[in-house]
Amino acid sequence: MPVALSKKERTIIKKKLQEAAENSLMKYGAKKTTVDNLVKSVNIPKGTFYLFYPSKAMLLYEVFQIKHDELQDEFVKKVLEIKDDLSPKKVSDLIFDVYKKLDSSFLMSFMTSGDLEIIISQLPLEVLQKHIEGDEISMDKILSIIPNVNEELSVIYGASLRLVMSSVLHKKEIGIKYYDEALKLSIKGIINQIFEEIKT
Repeated sequence: MPVALSKKERTIIKKKLQEAAENSLMKYGAKKTTVDNLVKSVNIPKGTFYLFYPSKAMLLYEVFQIKHDELQDEFVKKVLEIKDDLSPKKVSDLIFDVYKKLDSSFLMSFMTSGDLEIIISQLPLEVLQKHIEGDEISMDKILSIIPNVNEELSVIYGASLRLVMSSVLHKKEIGIKYYDEALKLSIKGIINQIFEEIKT
């Protein structure tokens, strides 16, 4: 029978499990992250893990959601900082910064490797529904800060930016050495086009 844990102990163990899961996702991905390795890393019995999470999928999803929400909050803050002093350069830099933050976290590989889809397929229906209804980091939100953007064109601009960002799947083919500069140039071209069209 598991030992009763104080509220403080529960908080500490949960945080350690989340950190261990994030580190494991960064190093090994979701498939090679195991409950056995996580509990060994945190130094708790395997049964204790299930006091916190009903499955590995729930822990990994929670870690994904926490990191996603941190980036979302940071993104919203930066949008508000530049909202009153917009320029094509500031908007382009903001979009590129969002990409770099995603790329330096486990989120990008988690999303592009298929790990997220695997985890989502293992979630309970109510958690899945909440995920579907949840807010995502989206290019549409960046575009919403630019005044006078044509609503019909906004959809195309958002799709264009998502297309450019999805090029991360082809980083090797594009050339890793030149990828960041090529991405900046592509983002800048789209944003400059938007600002040109709102002038007319």
